[in-house]
Amino acid sequence: MKNSKFTQLIARYRGVDDAQQYQDYILDNPQLLLNVARDIMRNVPPTFGACAMLSSMWAGYLKDHYSIPAMVVAGDLKISGKTIFKCKKNLPEPTKSGKVISSSWSGHCWIEVDGWIGDLSVFRTAYQVEGPSVLKDFIISSFGQNRGALLCQQQDLPPGMKYVPKYVLKDNQIDGLISGLAHSMNLT
Repeated sequence: MKNSKFTQLIARYRGVDDAQQYQDYILDNPQLLLNVARDIMRNVPPTFGACAMLSSMWAGYLKDHYSIPAMVVAGDLKISGKTIFKCKKNLPEPTKSGKVISSSWSGHCWIEVDGWIGDLSVFRTAYQVEGPSVLKDFIISSFGQNRGALLCQQQDLPPGMKYVPKYVLKDNQIDGLISGLAHSMNLT
């Protein structure tokens, strides 16, 4: 059974049709999600704090190429009871004028598909932290070194790791973040 609170969050930010599509979708095998994650990780150099762009790229590709209703989620990441990333507001939406939006944001982003959590940046971020870090220590002790992407069912996350959804991104936010990633990689 899917989380009804999460489905309500989808309905609030993306509409009832998207919430129903998410609710109805069943992921038979996560291998396709893993394959797309590997392709993105191979082609996007490690960058600290790129969770929103990486998650948007992953979800956008899954939607556009395979009709998989992956939701980009913004929220908190808690490790061992400590809030590592606190999301106080949603990511900004692009304006119609095409104006570049540049503002600070302190939350975390990941994707969710049929109860699966996907995170392309948590390992990259943890491994880049210098000095003592709750996140780095937890990631290394729970997963080890040199891991790529996190993909598991929510109930299979290690004890002490909690993703707290607060917002679900709309297509215009996702598209803007994908464009930002392409621009940062000089693909445009």
